[in-house]
Amino acid sequence: MPKRWKDEQELLDSLSEALVKAMSMFPKRIVKVDELVHEYHMPLSHIQILALVEDRSRSIGQLSTLLGIAKPNITPLVDTLNSRGLVERIRSEQDRRIVLVHILPAGEACLRDIRASVSQQLTAWPESLSRGDIRELLNALNTITQTIGKMEQSGR
Repeated sequence: MPKRWKDEQELLDSLSEALVKAMSMFPKRIVKVDELVHEYHMPLSHIQILALVEDRSRSIGQLSTLLGIAKPNITPLVDTLNSRGLVERIRSEQDRRIVLVHILPAGEACLRDIRASVSQQLTAWPESLSRGDIRELLNALNTITQTIGKMEQSGR
């Protein structure tokens, strides 16, 4: 039976508690981010940028907002990815002042390799996790990404 909250603040407090707990567990228990960083010789922020521009080009401002990194600090990250041939910077046709970051085939290949490494990590998960547990986690992650997509569309 799902938990019932007395009021909106109790619901938000429960969500806050769950988010903080998940943030502390994600980098080490779900995916070993430090291993990916070492294997691909790129910081997590570079991997995040590749993932964010995989489906569509994004502006420097959008990347700044999504990653919580100041615009002036995004530029060198994009420049490094560009120098590695993973992304390109292109001017928006609608507004030439806007620089869009677009993934290149080498960036797509890099993301495929990263996903393969994550998949390999998943094979080391405890056998105590059932297929049902893994399906539940997948559904929860899909819900999280859909929710974040809705927040992004509404400008948050």
